[in-house]
Amino acid sequence: MAAKRKSVVHAILAALLLVHAGLAIHASRRTSVTIDEFAHLPAGLACLKHGAFSLYHHNPPLAKMLAAAAALPDRPVVPEPTAGGEAGAGRGPVGQVEYAQEFERANASRYFDLFRAARLAIVALSVLGGLLVFAWARRLWGDAGGLLAAALWAFDPNLIAHAGLATTDLAATVFLFAAAFAFRHYLDRPGPARAAIAGVVLGLALLTKFTALLLCVVLPALALLRGRVGAGAPGSATPAGAPGRRGASWLLIPALALLVLNLGFGFQGTGRRLGDFAFLSTDLTRPRAGGVPPDSPHLFYRMIYAQRQNRFEGTWLAGLPVPVPEQYLLGFDEQRFESHTGLAGGGYAMYLNGTIRRTGWWWYYLEALALKTPIALWVVAGLAIAGAIRSRARAARIDEAFWILPAAAVLLLMTLQTGIDLGVRYVLPMFPFLFVGLGRAAVAPRRAPARILLAGAVAWLLVGTIRVHPHEIAYFNAFAGGPAGGDRYLIDSNLDWGQDLFELRRWLDAHPQPGGFSLAYFGAVDPRLAGIDYRVPPRDPRFTPEARRVDTDREGLRPGTYAVSVNFVRGLPHRVFTADGVSLPLEQDAYGYFRDLRPVARAGWSIRIYEVTAEDAARVEAAWRLAR
Repeated sequence: MAAKRKSVVHAILAALLLVHAGLAIHASRRTSVTIDEFAHLPAGLACLKHGAFSLYHHNPPLAKMLAAAAALPDRPVVPEPTAGGEAGAGRGPVGQVEYAQEFERANASRYFDLFRAARLAIVALSVLGGLLVFAWARRLWGDAGGLLAAALWAFDPNLIAHAGLATTDLAATVFLFAAAFAFRHYLDRPGPARAAIAGVVLGLALLTKFTALLLCVVLPALALLRGRVGAGAPGSATPAGAPGRRGASWLLIPALALLVLNLGFGFQGTGRRLGDFAFLSTDLTRPRAGGVPPDSPHLFYRMIYAQRQNRFEGTWLAGLPVPVPEQYLLGFDEQRFESHTGLAGGGYAMYLNGTIRRTGWWWYYLEALALKTPIALWVVAGLAIAGAIRSRARAARIDEAFWILPAAAVLLLMTLQTGIDLGVRYVLPMFPFLFVGLGRAAVAPRRAPARILLAGAVAWLLVGTIRVHPHEIAYFNAFAGGPAGGDRYLIDSNLDWGQDLFELRRWLDAHPQPGGFSLAYFGAVDPRLAGIDYRVPPRDPRFTPEARRVDTDREGLRPGTYAVSVNFVRGLPHRVFTADGVSLPLEQDAYGYFRDLRPVARAGWSIRIYEVTAEDAARVEAAWRLAR
């Protein structure tokens, strides 16, 4: 009987993960290359083929290299990074966009196919994440709890969206969770073998995203909590006196994590003196007191170097060898720098509730979670909370700290990092921990109505995801008005990440434009690769300096068909590429005038299509003249 039950549980789990993988793969084939993917995959290939870890080192290289490895069988052309990209005291990621453009040109005929292959590696990681969520939740709540947690993972639209992209967000989510799970496994029965596994997995997490540095604080805190409160408690998985029997096995964890981190970079620059680094962020610099600033191929970096210097120069710390690869430290420094100042010196442009500004909001991620999380999950959370209130088991409360504390730490970190309020994807590492906790809801219902409510919530989650599929990137719940209303509150990677070029191509196939049409696309990929010929719409002269205007700006708005990315409609500054490859910088609200026009169609949820009449054009032009 037990064997039959086990087979049924495994069959249900396999079905859940097959559905998850199928949805992610199908979405990935309908989704064009997003903003970050554009540079991630080429950088990952450069790491594998040329050992060039300085390209796009804003994130460590593991996820990029895994995605690149999946694309290698298709034999992509991988240009060798230029010497300029490696200049500047070991810095060099300033050439990542140019390198990605070179990769795009070199592989134009099969460009999108390479990304489809690369995305399969992330889909596989997401399936692994589902297995780990099931395993952890089952240990706490039994088979029913494990299957519920796995179902939440499998059907969550935010996870499906990022499982189908060759970016770092889903990979970081899986590896952070795996590191915490392995560490918990070690604490259950300390010993060298389990310590080795925990150390290796922690190293892999550190190789995936800088968010994993949280684990260096969270895991020791969990160990202290388990040792002080949980060990020996009735029902606890940790035996009494275990901390005293660990001996030195715990030392393997940081040692192996550091070894794996260095192996991932091929030990490049490990041991470099701390005082020799050319840092940018205020965390690692101080006002320049003298000396010769380091050179850099990037003008803006040279300006920073002229004003600030490594804060460790001239101190006793300057001679200390750094035990991590140089590009790991430089990447962390640059990410900190950009999250506070941006490459343009003013910080990222961030959007919330119709407002764009360069400093974020402490409640941004709370609101993003409220609007991007399916309501069905809130129902499950209510049932889980009700079950927790009824529970009086002390040991269970201790075990729950192992999913509560990491989730809370991720949310707290991102809440404090108000310079990168760019999308719910930054708090994705919370999700697997929360799903483990929500697994409690499967054992909480003792009456038929509660069980029916739980089953209905899971079904509602699946139906809601299928309804938005394959556009899970743009998912918003009913509180936000769905994808159609989400841009009133959130944009950027929450809604418009440059993912709908293929949808625009389908619309154009169904609605030919013999007279041509205009496109303002928020993305880094050349739309012509998707078979789209276009010209750019005129930018609002009230916000575009005369010196930056081109022919279409001077011609003004004319009747015709226009396709405009939602980010630009909402006024986000960025840049747009003309049909001949010229990059035009966009000031804030350069295309905001489209908010006064009514779209007639959409391509996916991120591109709106307008039929501008002569009357529309005259009204907009009159507003422009009035403002002058």
